[in-house]
Amino acid sequence: MATKASTKTTFEADKVISPLYSGGSVALSGDGRVLATCLAEDVVLTDLSSGQRLAQIEGVSNPLRTYIDCG
Repeated sequence: MATKASTKTTFEADKVISPLYSGGSVALSGDGRVLATCLAEDVVLTDLSSGQRLAQIEGVSNPLRTYIDCG
């Protein structure tokens, strides 16, 4: 008679990347290592292999919207 395999129903996060995104455009670097996302009016650069935030660029002026549209 076959036995029913137990199914895992709860999981613990290995690592958390937050906050990362609040709507708007996203962009990926040419080598696929860095993700640029909108967080309110700012642009956040995240290293995808480590989950580390590389930079957060304040979006106060319109020239920043030329690179990634955050609002």
